[in-house]
Amino acid sequence: MRGKHLGQGWRAVAAALSVGLAAGVAAAQPAPAAPAPPAAATAEKPLSESLTGMAKAEHGAGAALFKDGDYAGALARFERAYELSRDHRLLWNVALCQKNLRRYAKMLATLRRMEDDAGAALTARDKQDIAELIQAAEVYVSRLEVTASEAGATVFVDDEPVGTTPLAAPVPIDIGERRIRVSKPGFVDLVRQEKVVGGGSVAVLARLERAVHRGRLLVAAEQDGLIALDGKVVGKGRWEGSVPSGTHALRVTAPGMKPHEVAVLIRDEEHRRIDVSLERAPERGGASRWLWIGGGAAIFAGALIAGALLFEPGTPAEQGSLGTVPLGFGGRR
Repeated sequence: MRGKHLGQGWRAVAAALSVGLAAGVAAAQPAPAAPAPPAAATAEKPLSESLTGMAKAEHGAGAALFKDGDYAGALARFERAYELSRDHRLLWNVALCQKNLRRYAKMLATLRRMEDDAGAALTARDKQDIAELIQAAEVYVSRLEVTASEAGATVFVDDEPVGTTPLAAPVPIDIGERRIRVSKPGFVDLVRQEKVVGGGSVAVLARLERAVHRGRLLVAAEQDGLIALDGKVVGKGRWEGSVPSGTHALRVTAPGMKPHEVAVLIRDEEHRRIDVSLERAPERGGASRWLWIGGGAAIFAGALIAGALLFEPGTPAEQGSLGTVPLGFGGRR
């Protein structure tokens, strides 16, 4: 990489960055692309020639998308080309896309990564160009400082993770309305909306409270109804208490009544009331008793009919005479 190449292209980018942002334009203004260096000015081949395979294809697609004004699409392609080739010159393209998308904090991170990746390959002029770009972008970035009551909480800016508490250093964030969230499993998220101005700092004190995954359940039953929750008797007639969130098995019983069983879902911080009216249970052996009663009635009715036939008036010889004429049973006198 030669300083002349970077100087021609990226001094223009830095100027466009400063002028465009200072004017407060609503939409990002395309910055002039870095001009290709003359063949005699550099010993390195341009990216279009030095890259090969998929890296070359991704770079070409990114250049086409950038030309059409699709900076987000171009950014994805240039980042992929860099992953495949690790050619640090691609980071210029990445930074330019981030500038046009007004992602200044990310642009700063890209420029610093370029310094680390390129190392001795950067000339004094290269380093100067990077320093000028960083200085121009710093005006549009603030530093986020988070002091959290819990270690190991993840800090999000606009739902993108930027670090874990305690933060090793303040996190650069872009100007504008930013949504800051501090999250840790088992605790309630802390969420704040911040209007970020450039060149300053934003301090967030995050006192995380433990998440309560419980609710309250009230069961109202008959006076002698025995209330059991998840197989354990908890009360009689009426019971109210705190229970863990989730599904619970409720059973209410009473003498002579059909048991009432139901699954109850309790959500976080929910207050739920269950009214239980028990139904009377059918008496045991009822069918056999009615059968006995019915059978007995039939036998009794048959006896009445038989008796009536036995004592129905007939012929004198059949009547007989009690005390004077013995009655024969099965034979003659």
